[in-house]
Amino acid sequence: MGKIILPDWFQELDPAIRHKLQYGPQDPYKNIEYICDLSPDEIRAAYKDPELRGLQLLGDLSDEKNVEQQMRLLIRRAAWLRETFEKSQLLEELNSKYKIVRHYGNKAVVLHWTRNQELIHQSFDEFKKSHLDRFIEAENPKTGAPERRPLADAWLKATQSPRYEYAEFMPGIKPEDEPEEILNLWQGWPLRTDIVNDSSSEPEDCRLFLNHMLYNVCGGDHNVYIYLLGWMADALLNSQRTSEVAIVLQGPQGSGKSLWAKCFMEFFCPHILTLNRPDQVAGSFNKHLQDKCIVFADEAFFAGNKQHAATLKTLVMDNEIFIHPKGVDGFMAKKCFRMIIASNDEHVIRAEIDDRRYLVLNVDAGENNQNSEYFGAIVDEWENGGKQALFQWLRGRYWQQELETGAWDVRLRPKTKGLQTQKNLSLPLYQAMVHQMLHDGELPELFDANTNTGMVFVATRLLAESRRLEPKEETALGNAIRVLAGENAQNVRVYLGEDYQRRQYRGYWLPSLEVCRQRWAEFLGRPIDWPEDVVSWGIEQQRSLSGDDIPF
Repeated sequence: MGKIILPDWFQELDPAIRHKLQYGPQDPYKNIEYICDLSPDEIRAAYKDPELRGLQLLGDLSDEKNVEQQMRLLIRRAAWLRETFEKSQLLEELNSKYKIVRHYGNKAVVLHWTRNQELIHQSFDEFKKSHLDRFIEAENPKTGAPERRPLADAWLKATQSPRYEYAEFMPGIKPEDEPEEILNLWQGWPLRTDIVNDSSSEPEDCRLFLNHMLYNVCGGDHNVYIYLLGWMADALLNSQRTSEVAIVLQGPQGSGKSLWAKCFMEFFCPHILTLNRPDQVAGSFNKHLQDKCIVFADEAFFAGNKQHAATLKTLVMDNEIFIHPKGVDGFMAKKCFRMIIASNDEHVIRAEIDDRRYLVLNVDAGENNQNSEYFGAIVDEWENGGKQALFQWLRGRYWQQELETGAWDVRLRPKTKGLQTQKNLSLPLYQAMVHQMLHDGELPELFDANTNTGMVFVATRLLAESRRLEPKEETALGNAIRVLAGENAQNVRVYLGEDYQRRQYRGYWLPSLEVCRQRWAEFLGRPIDWPEDVVSWGIEQQRSLSGDDIPF
């Protein structure tokens, strides 16, 4: 008896399948699924091989017409199986990628994520159109014959397809704690979470990055540095909620503002967003904000624009956000993201007198600004263990206790010089005029002075005309000047000018520059850094006095 020689493809099959094809029952139409990947010539050879009993053709094999008819049918069926694959596997493929959400705004939709982890929503019709070229094998209920059915239709109707009532963003939640009826848009941490560093000591594997934080980002202020570390730890340990304080980074190009922000954002990939245009937030559609932990506004807002200021205030302060996906009615969603704002401009944010929203940091690397070698070393350290080391430490027991006991409190935000500068730059024009007058010690072109008392007279109308204020603003300017004059000060008339230009003006007599500065600081509710070389009013060019109007 000669040795049985079987084709190479046969040897690559699973042993159970080889046994079935060689010794199993004769069923060529069912067993074709095991060899559907072969070429037509290989399939013909397989069905003619006497050793493959399970593939032998049915009927009279001497009838060439019958044999050819069966062979063509089997080759077509093999092509069918190659194209459609197996129903169960195709549906499972969709199950792993797509999710049905019954209530997304006012619509039922199919959600999935792109390769870049961008959340995409499709209507059922859009989903069907995107799978027009894909089918599955099904049995005709009337004839029992195999037929094609659109894959998308079958998946949408299949009871095993993943279905949820709602989609919400719940970062940091363990899968076993997620409600069954809610699809969590959280994609998980990008770094290992099974190892943490519980020490109170800073990790040395990220020393260059931490030094950049302390000396360049925080200006060497240790209190600010500890607060910023706590803000970062809070973002990691309490990622399911937002923060009432945003980080503002102001400084020259190449000072490392974006380096700090982007390194920190890597802890939350892919749930991060970098904005460089206001319409990315204030535009018609903003679904991209729904599943974010950190939003980085890099030169995205103009402090002088009131609409930008209002939008930024909402982004920072509100605990909910109105989400409006395209093609779906908008809805309110929990806001989990925290804001980082960076700009090279001197005026970055519109900071109010009683502002509690911003930690403003003047970032400056000094001689290392735009030093690629200096910052390159920080990046190398970060990418070679520094990132994982800081991630483990900020999520460790030390920072957990700091947050739980209240030793670190987001409300105990340091009042930095950077914030004071932003407040000064954000003053309304009429207050900014008074502030500048106090800063420079310079009076309007026409004024009156009493060298005996050190008091000076400032005419409201003249000061207002120098900046072309509207009548309403002129009134506000008068009220601001009255703050300097004192609570009981009276608006008086004084003659100013010489010869035929001499006329009467209304205004206030003001005390010394030192007293005015004290009253202004009390009015603003904060200390102000005045220039040390300007300590009195600049009244070298003395005006003629009108003694009757000088208060004693």
